[in-house]
Amino acid sequence: MKNCCLLLMCCLALCPATQLFADTGDVQVALKGGTLGVGAEVGIGLTDSLTLRGGANYLKFNFDSTIDKVDYNMEPELTNGSLLLDWHPFANGFRLTGGVYLNDNKINVDGTFRKDLIPGEYQQYAAYTDMVHVKGSVDFNPVAPYAGLGWTSNRGEKGWGIDLDLGVMFQGSPEVSDLYTESPYGLDSYPEVQGFLAEQRQAIEDDLDGFQYYPVASITLKYNF
Repeated sequence: MKNCCLLLMCCLALCPATQLFADTGDVQVALKGGTLGVGAEVGIGLTDSLTLRGGANYLKFNFDSTIDKVDYNMEPELTNGSLLLDWHPFANGFRLTGGVYLNDNKINVDGTFRKDLIPGEYQQYAAYTDMVHVKGSVDFNPVAPYAGLGWTSNRGEKGWGIDLDLGVMFQGSPEVSDLYTESPYGLDSYPEVQGFLAEQRQAIEDDLDGFQYYPVASITLKYNF
């Protein structure tokens, strides 16, 4: 979160530079939405073919996943800031983009044992499974490179326009930073439970491995000054 706040301050600091860069390109402000959530952005044209953009995004959602007889509710919370450089290789709106995301993305996990997968000899204890939760959080690299391409509808023109972007954020393999059981029984003190948690930690990281290459697609409404 601190990284995103610092980047947003940098983006806001770009706004007074309108006069400085007015001769080399557009100054733009924008609202955007996409796979990283909703966000805001500020951009400054550096040359006829280069534009620097900075912004911040936020998204929170959830999904379910069953891992080794445990039903998990996964709750990704994506909080990140971006610093991106657009290059227009042709005399049109097509652009190639590279840069970094300052990444505070995480996934909160909350799991309970599936009653229907409990062995028959232990079914008498099935009613107690809802009282035991496996909880933790999954983190990613704090700095994530980005590569993509896009199109802008009003390059070099003042007024309203629309941008489209498609790319990949490389945020690294997921890492379970904390995993524990929550129950009235103090189960974490048992060596068997610690061994189970170690297995679950690896299984969760394997299940979420696809998040290391996060697809970034967005549509942006902007105004060029």
